[in-house]
Amino acid sequence: MLRDTLRRSSFTLLAALLAASGVAVSLSACSENPVGRKCDLGVDNPNPNEAVLASPSLDCQSRTCLKVPLQRDLPPGSEYPSGNIGLCTADCEQDSDCDRVPESPCTTGFTCAIPVVVGPFCCQKKCICKDYIVVPEGGVPTPEACDASNAANGCCNLDGRRGSPDYPTCL
Repeated sequence: MLRDTLRRSSFTLLAALLAASGVAVSLSACSENPVGRKCDLGVDNPNPNEAVLASPSLDCQSRTCLKVPLQRDLPPGSEYPSGNIGLCTADCEQDSDCDRVPESPCTTGFTCAIPVVVGPFCCQKKCICKDYIVVPEGGVPTPEACDASNAANGCCNLDGRRGSPDYPTCL
């Protein structure tokens, strides 16, 4: 009887250790900022000459889906999303914040830049597929409309805009 109890305890302990190691392995495989999965923009016919940033997008962990205009020839193996399909994006501060998912049609990785200067996501840095845009040496420059030192720029995401009586749309 004691032997059966010890055997069951050993088996239970072994099962618990295997389960814990499986969880640890699966958690280490997760990325912090997964981007690049195809997602539905929720728009019937997005203008191909404008960036579209849609949220919430349930296809994405960040809940944000982005489609930027195609500015260059695609590199080998890349695929530009058609119709109302974009790629999952996320907030970022630098390129290394953008963790490309393996199934992404974006082959050259992502850059951290500002895709839109109007709307609720204006002047926010997001992960953008480098296959689709021209990335100058030194990175994509910040748009003039996102210069917080210029009082004429009214994007509510710029420093000093939210809650300021000088920017009534940001109250």
